[in-house]
Amino acid sequence: MYRVNGDKWTEKYRPKSLDEVVGNEKAVRELRSWATSIASPTAKKAVILHGPPGCGKTSAAYALASEMDWEVIELNASDQRNEAIIKNIVGHASHSSTFSRRTRLIILDEADNLHGKEDRGGTRAITEIVKVSAQPVVLIANDLYRLGKALQRNCNIIRFQRLRPERILRVLRRICIQEGMEIEDRVLRILASNANGDLRSAINDLQALSISTERHIDEEDIVTGARDVELTIFDVLKKIYTPGTDLQNAISSLHSLDKTPEEIINWLYENLPGELMDPQDLSHALHYLGRADIFLGRARNRENFKFWRYASSIMACGVSSAIRHRYFRFKSPWYRGSSTEPVTDAIARKISEFCNVSRRYAKYYVIPFMQLLFRDNGKAVKLAGSLQLDVPQIAFLTGDAKRAEEIYNEAYKASPTVETEKVTKPPVAVDVKSAEVEDRADGGNKQRSLADFLFR
Repeated sequence: MYRVNGDKWTEKYRPKSLDEVVGNEKAVRELRSWATSIASPTAKKAVILHGPPGCGKTSAAYALASEMDWEVIELNASDQRNEAIIKNIVGHASHSSTFSRRTRLIILDEADNLHGKEDRGGTRAITEIVKVSAQPVVLIANDLYRLGKALQRNCNIIRFQRLRPERILRVLRRICIQEGMEIEDRVLRILASNANGDLRSAINDLQALSISTERHIDEEDIVTGARDVELTIFDVLKKIYTPGTDLQNAISSLHSLDKTPEEIINWLYENLPGELMDPQDLSHALHYLGRADIFLGRARNRENFKFWRYASSIMACGVSSAIRHRYFRFKSPWYRGSSTEPVTDAIARKISEFCNVSRRYAKYYVIPFMQLLFRDNGKAVKLAGSLQLDVPQIAFLTGDAKRAEEIYNEAYKASPTVETEKVTKPPVAVDVKSAEVEDRADGGNKQRSLADFLFR
């Protein structure tokens, strides 16, 4: 038997410096760069390390602390992490200093698993803390998109990727040498391959193998099969957006996701590759997303969530059947880059005031549709004039600065003053039918509905 003491090998062989972290060289460079720059007044004090399990995120955080000689305070998923506890523990630690004046690194593991009554308010508390923290904070997450947008905006974001089998193999070989294990190389290759990029699991399998036998280890001693890889939303989108995909497999993958159909429909809508799709195919996909949305509404109204399964099948099949070309440039429906944030906010505010809808609705549901409408020059001119858009705002919707100037000039040449387009909402007491007749009679100088605005 090779094992003499009860130490876990994952802890025993945890890297002591960032140079010892296996793989993810780019992520390690970014982490070190962040750590050396936090003294700057403009630097963000928090960083999010995200990626699949077992790829080295937590090890990198502890290796950083060891390398920089920082004290560590960790709050993991086994602790209660509600608003009060986070403010008492993390909040205090983020402002106070140690007696030795050492920097204190605050590590929040599994930051994307704040849920339930015991963790209520946790995400909000963390967001408030990272905004004003005087100490470095590392948030570790498997799924970046479970973290709020406000939290993401106040952190540097570093992505860790799944490790390749050859990387895992080298680590297993080194452990075998240090532990004095006699194990065939092809056995190590099987362990590395079965781990599916999870180094921690591969090391645990190797330790279990060493405990379970007292003789020379060969292939017959391996009882672990390939680990199931937890599918991400991006994995499922790849299946749905691949022409000729196995629809049954895509639907099963969709059902296995840890996301509600109401979240998934936003992902599918946001990632419709409009610029690559024939108008009829785009209309086909939108039609089925609309049908799925009807079932989601029924599920909410009737509190009968069996309708979710119908909605998932309709949205997956409808979108997949409209795809003719491979399209893998996926993005979150909720995350927007900071460079375009002021522009989208300004456009959303104008739509909100003109159509009497919320700014959030205008930003996330109307603006993407307007980008399609702005492909038509006539519609672009009318909408730009109605909303009094400036050139940068038109350029955002068209993606073409030169064309934006032409649309701007045409819109204001055709309508030098557009104040007549924007009027106040009629009083509540006005009869609806009478108001519609008056609206037609006076040329439409009333508050328009969203449909009138987009399709007139």
